[in-house]
Amino acid sequence: MNFWDFCAPFYDFAEKSNGVAYKAMLKTVKGIVPTNSTVLEIAGGTGSISLAVADKAESVLCTDLSERMLITARKKARKRAVSNVDFDNLNIFNISKPNNSFDVVIAAQVLHLLDQPEKAAAELKRVARGTVILPICLLASLSGRAKLNFKFYRLLGFAPKIRFDLNSYTDFLPKIGFENCEIILIDGKMPMAVAIWRKGGDTA
Repeated sequence: MNFWDFCAPFYDFAEKSNGVAYKAMLKTVKGIVPTNSTVLEIAGGTGSISLAVADKAESVLCTDLSERMLITARKKARKRAVSNVDFDNLNIFNISKPNNSFDVVIAAQVLHLLDQPEKAAAELKRVARGTVILPICLLASLSGRAKLNFKFYRLLGFAPKIRFDLNSYTDFLPKIGFENCEIILIDGKMPMAVAIWRKGGDTA
């Protein structure tokens, strides 16, 4: 069992530990998603973002490599009577969908885990018709209890390849192919940043 399968039952609890910032991130992402759009979420975990945008989108495909994460996500969708979200196992490096398949592609909390983030970036851009949204926790900006929580997660097997602050995330994105991103900073115990890349380079 890998780390993500192991932590699936309590993953939502970990997200709630950063409640203020996480709720603000969900609100921010939902505000970016156009009404009646088609949405793909890659590395969707237990589906929190997919379910948050579902009532605004026409359809959502929530994907993850961890089947145990998706089992939790499906249960949440049934409990909330959400009918326009589908679930599937998809690999961020090989998204088995045609070019420009989705109005919006969301990949949260994943780029810092990858050995080849530029390869993932190319796939995300390929399947996006309009916008790619990239929320991430700024792990290099933690302090106090949040820093202790991060150390605990590392003991459990959480192993990011890089820890970002706002400046390093801003510098990182164009290096992997996401030029001209708009970035929204969200304060909290674990601060977050939401990067928005628009096909054609429009950051307005």
